[in-house]
Parts: sequence; structure tokens; C-alpha cells
Amino acid sequence: MHQEQHVGYEIKALSNLLRRKVLESTGTPDGDEFTEMPAKILGFLCQNRDQEVYQKDIEEAFYIRRSTASRLLKRMEAEGLVIRQAVSHDARLKRVLTTPKADALVQEIMRRIDSVEQSLTRGVSQQELEQFLATVEKLKRNLM
Repeated sequence: MHQEQHVGYEIKALSNLLRRKVLESTGTPDGDEFTEMPAKILGFLCQNRDQEVYQKDIEEAFYIRRSTASRLLKRMEAEGLVIRQAVSHDARLKRVLTTPKADALVQEIMRRIDSVEQSLTRGVSQQELEQFLATVEKLKRNLM
């Protein structure tokens, strides 16, 4: 029986496979499991290193509630991944910064993600990749 292929279903299936592969390959180097949201927050902090980032920025970037962000940041602080530093211009605000431990962890995670990316694109020509990315852009625009 021939089953009709649906683009959305195929994208979701690919996304699930990719997410599983990335998560299984991005446990911390010492073997502890590192969950997805703290990893995303660390990536966000590293990408925005040239700006002052506050808890509110994290809440807005990831569409999470204040209580969720606060809980995540407290846990990340306890694990030595971030520090919250008071800023001189507003005593109520605390800038969120990564620690050297977090920076090293992000480098390792990026190395592992690059490895997964190489596996993902193995056997795919540059032309095929460019066409795929152009098609994905069209699909995203169609949904906006």
C-alpha cells in the first residue's frame, strides 16, 4: 500500500531524528546528561556576549515564564555555569554571564553538533544542500 508523503510530517520526522541524535551526543564531557534548555540558554549567552543579557532577555528569547527562567538560572548558577552580576546603573538588574566552565562546555557541545552536522549532510552535494536550504526558506516564509 503506497502511503502519501506529507512535507510537514517528513520535516517533523527529520527534526525528531536530529534532535535525538544531538541530545544523545551532547551529554557533558564528564558523562552527566545536559538538558536542552540550559544548552540553548548557554548558546544564547555566548552568541550575545557583546551585549548585557538579563533574565528578562532569556524569558523573551525562549518564550518562558519568569519562574521557569529563574529556576533554570538558579540551577545553572549552582552548577557553576553562569553568574548573575549586579549592574551599576540599576541595582534591581543582574547581568547573566557564562563562566569559564560553561564556555568550555559550549565549545565541546559545538564540536559534537558539528560532528552530527557532518553525519547529517554526508553524501549530500553542495548544490543539493543549497537547494534544500532555499526550499526550507520558502516553506518558512509560507508559514509566516
